[in-house]
Amino acid sequence: MKRLLVTCAVAAPMALAACGGGEVVVQAQLDTRAGETRPLADLSIRALPFDRDEIFDSLALAYGTPEPAIPPAFDALQDSIAEAQATYQEANARWGAARDSLKVLNDRMAGMSRSSGAYVVAFGEFSDQERVERTAEQQRDQAFARYESLFERFGEQEAELRIQRQLWRDEAFADVDQVFDMREDELGRTIYADTTDANGVARFTLPPGEWWIQARHELPFSELYWNVPVQVERGDPIPVILNRENAVDRPKF
Repeated sequence: MKRLLVTCAVAAPMALAACGGGEVVVQAQLDTRAGETRPLADLSIRALPFDRDEIFDSLALAYGTPEPAIPPAFDALQDSIAEAQATYQEANARWGAARDSLKVLNDRMAGMSRSSGAYVVAFGEFSDQERVERTAEQQRDQAFARYESLFERFGEQEAELRIQRQLWRDEAFADVDQVFDMREDELGRTIYADTTDANGVARFTLPPGEWWIQARHELPFSELYWNVPVQVERGDPIPVILNRENAVDRPKF
């Protein structure tokens, strides 16, 4: 089992001195579509005294057989799903607008005399708008059916590929925990773990030297992965920003 320790408290200088290391302040955040910055709360973060990617790469190379590749068709299918979702959202918005217009006409007709000329005109408008609403509803349903079909197809293919890749990883990386433990013993250091607070901040007090800040954040079709090196020194806190710019966007398989 990996040895994970909660970081030392760093609320006061005395705590920093007691831990005998340097303070690393990690800020995890993502930019929203509105251009705002959203902190990533409850994100699990680890500080490792070695480069985990280097270890995994070495184990994969030593295993000999390459990991099952992701077919190029997967990217095309994901693009089709995104396009189908956008089409459905647009069709749903048109149907909603048509439905609202139909309700406005219906409410206006409710206060009219059915024998009046105004009612006859309004009724004609209502009939026209009703056809528009029905057409929009059909287009919405067709768009959703296409999106749902593509999503189900992707899910089936994803499940099959996930099993293949997981079996490969179970064999190729069977010794990774032992290798981690060996590296910790060689360096005389251990792995630290923490979770970001509501502001997306996690704090570590680490022995001076080279460390790697590692975390992952799931997206709908992929995950953002960070493995950021940092040189820890005593003195002022060392800021580490985790955002989309320094993340690797990789498939969730």
